[in-house]
Amino acid sequence: MQLTRRAFLLSSALLALARSHALPVGFAQGDEGNASSPVMSNDLCFAESNNVGLGGFFGMRYEKSLKRLCDAPIDKVDFVLDDVNFNQKRRFYNYSGDISGRYIEVASLASTKEKPTTPILREIIDEIVQYQQPDGHFGREVDWNKPIDVASSTDQSLEMPILWGNGRLMLGLFAAYERFGDEKALAAAEKMADFYVNVVSKRFCDPNRMDEYKQTAKGYAAAYVTCVFHGIEGLVRAYRLTARQEYLDCAVQMADFHEEFDVLPVGHSHGSISAHEALVMLYEETKDKKYLDRVTSRWEHVVYDGFLFPAGGVCENFIVKGHSDEGCSEADWLRLNLMIWRNTGDTKYLDFAEKMLYNEYQMNQWHTGGFGHRYMIADDDGCFAWGERYAESYWCCSYHGPLGYYELKEYLAVGQWDADAQRAIIYYNFPLDFSTPLTINNQKFNVLSKALEAAPGVPEKVAIKVQAPDDAKLTLALRIPEWASNLEVIAQGSRVKEVKNSYAFIDVDPNQEIVVEYRAVPFLEDRRFHKLPTPKTNDVVNQCVLRYGPYVLAARENDDAKIRDLTLQIDAQGVIQLPDTLSNAYQMTDEERDAKHVFVFNVTVTK
Repeated sequence: MQLTRRAFLLSSALLALARSHALPVGFAQGDEGNASSPVMSNDLCFAESNNVGLGGFFGMRYEKSLKRLCDAPIDKVDFVLDDVNFNQKRRFYNYSGDISGRYIEVASLASTKEKPTTPILREIIDEIVQYQQPDGHFGREVDWNKPIDVASSTDQSLEMPILWGNGRLMLGLFAAYERFGDEKALAAAEKMADFYVNVVSKRFCDPNRMDEYKQTAKGYAAAYVTCVFHGIEGLVRAYRLTARQEYLDCAVQMADFHEEFDVLPVGHSHGSISAHEALVMLYEETKDKKYLDRVTSRWEHVVYDGFLFPAGGVCENFIVKGHSDEGCSEADWLRLNLMIWRNTGDTKYLDFAEKMLYNEYQMNQWHTGGFGHRYMIADDDGCFAWGERYAESYWCCSYHGPLGYYELKEYLAVGQWDADAQRAIIYYNFPLDFSTPLTINNQKFNVLSKALEAAPGVPEKVAIKVQAPDDAKLTLALRIPEWASNLEVIAQGSRVKEVKNSYAFIDVDPNQEIVVEYRAVPFLEDRRFHKLPTPKTNDVVNQCVLRYGPYVLAARENDDAKIRDLTLQIDAQGVIQLPDTLSNAYQMTDEERDAKHVFVFNVTVTK
């Protein structure tokens, strides 16, 4: 991958863009002295994911992940339902609802009412409701008052795995109702929410049983902190669909009780991040800023203290020196960053979502379309290389991976009405192939984005057109990625009005096509995502990451991976030249993604 420089082409709208931290129109700073002050306006317009057309590379990867749901062993009703009816002996059968609930959730969401994603989906939804226990939970009969069994292994524990699986199944049943209008699914999901109100919150959020809750579990995926609070997301979803206040009150009680256990390191990143997704949802319903503050504070800790490795991912165990990744956790990190952005307007969260998407997400997705685990290679400062893949996790990751893609589609372009200017604003967030229909102030818009062949120094190039009524007044807000040195916006008769919060605002006419080149030069980061100055000749920079555009560059390693010495050349203008020996997850073949790759280097620079 050799980078060459070329002269800038003059156009009617050429802008060297610096990122700033002011908030864009419609995102209002909260009053730090008032815990209930909102951080964002609630007037952003999102397209429903199934109405968004995602093409190109990522569209192909998403479709492949959905097709995986139709392949063995998860193409059989009996296999999917074993965690609630125990018709066979398969792995993780005590996690009642983990496979079945995840399957129902993503397959329902990705379906249309007339066309289910998989042939067996409706049969599974129809059958599963009959296995609900009288108290509302799914799984084996349990004496919930007896002490928690944390001494057994992950596969042998009972109570905590049931709660984990039930948290997923509640979300699945609500998704089945939302997509198909299935009243039996809704009734079962409400009964599950009642179970959390009447049993779980009282039994497992009791201040008098703290010693029991703080026991160390033998199996981290069956631990108290992992499994109990997983249900908060379902409770908030229950409140949104039914408006029953007891569900929101229960979610608040559990979230507040969770705070003492909400620490890093912790055994299970998927459980930790999913609990923070629930906190964002809880903030959206209560407007109590303490929940959002908990999430953003944790985000800073994860990113800058080593719990996020330089390729944008987290390990299965939420620790710095992790031994493997997990597709569920990667999907959750992607989703969480998107959720925080919609509540803050801070594009750094989109930057990290993009880093995940182009790099770790692709290394975690298998050639089958599913997701899973691969070994990570780490030292005391964290992971520095991808090891070999070792498990496609059809019991969890292969459902959560497509869920991440599904939710990403809603954020590609987002609308807003600027009442003062009487204009529609469309936040264009990711330079990808897509079409997004938006309704803004009762006007219909359709955002068409087409990826174009890029040139050296231009990692991303797109053509954008917004179909709209001829009399519509429209502003495009183009996100400026953290890796972009500048944008060239080619738009006849248009000009960039202003830049704020890393968006370039440009007025365009309906049905007018503009071309945007995202220009970039390679740069170095340290292992904690701080950009480093380009070294001078013969300088050595130890333990750094080489970035170009949205890509983290990596070198294939055939033996025991170690931080590799790398010599880079700079040209007469001081720009790093990329050697052909390096690649990235986006451009690798499936076979190449299976191998080991080092992404932290000791760099020496020469001319």
